[in-house]
Amino acid sequence: MIALFKRRPMLFWKPRIDEQIVPLNARKGYSYLEADFKILEERLMDSFRRLDNEALRAQNHFRWQQIILIVGGVMTGTLGAIQAAMSDATRVPGVVEGIIATLLTAVAVIARQTESQKKYFSKRLKAEMLRGEYFLFLGRLGAYKDDASRVRNLIRRVAEIESGMKGASDS
Repeated sequence: MIALFKRRPMLFWKPRIDEQIVPLNARKGYSYLEADFKILEERLMDSFRRLDNEALRAQNHFRWQQIILIVGGVMTGTLGAIQAAMSDATRVPGVVEGIIATLLTAVAVIARQTESQKKYFSKRLKAEMLRGEYFLFLGRLGAYKDDASRVRNLIRRVAEIESGMKGASDS
């Protein structure tokens, strides 16, 4: 499939249920990390999946809004050209153009109010920050070096990221 169409919006969007950061088949060679994978599944993955799905839903909405605006703009321009080329007796293309332009204005207002792109960026950033914490935890880096406080630090970081607090560098 052409790269342009790989990211097309889906008419009926479905959330991903069992999304994994590290695929299950890739974990087989790392049995010594199985306890860490279990902790991450219990403490991080539900939040990651929720944020990832919310980001994908907002992205899908944003893409649909953009497609509607682009296609509607092309239709409006085409109808305007047809109206200009036709005699003054026929006003149908101009009336249809006006109706489409009014609908496009409504779509643009709704797009601005729903802030789908902003929601997408915000949720995607949080999901990717959780992905980063996942690998820091597996690598026992930063706040996850000490075995006594690893899980407590993971719980704290997941809560901070979900609530939108800054501080990716204080891990």
